[in-house]
Amino acid sequence: MTHYTHTRLGEDRRVTIPAKVCTRLGLAAGEPLVWEEEGDTLRLIPCNHLLRDVQAAFAPYHAPGESLVDELIAERRVEAARE
Repeated sequence: MTHYTHTRLGEDRRVTIPAKVCTRLGLAAGEPLVWEEEGDTLRLIPCNHLLRDVQAAFAPYHAPGESLVDELIAERRVEAARE
């Protein structure tokens, strides 16, 4: 569902996120956010949402129970042994 909320760009170019939006999205003071600029549109995205989306995009390439870290370490050991 799309919500539209009115706010203003302050004199010092700061944007205040209304309390009701923060509550709805579970945002707290100090929350890391990312600005996405597309054409003449700005989107403000909580970093944890962006991380969740990236993890979901890569999930099909990860087999359950498989440790990518262990696999990388094993590959590096094989390479080191060859040197």
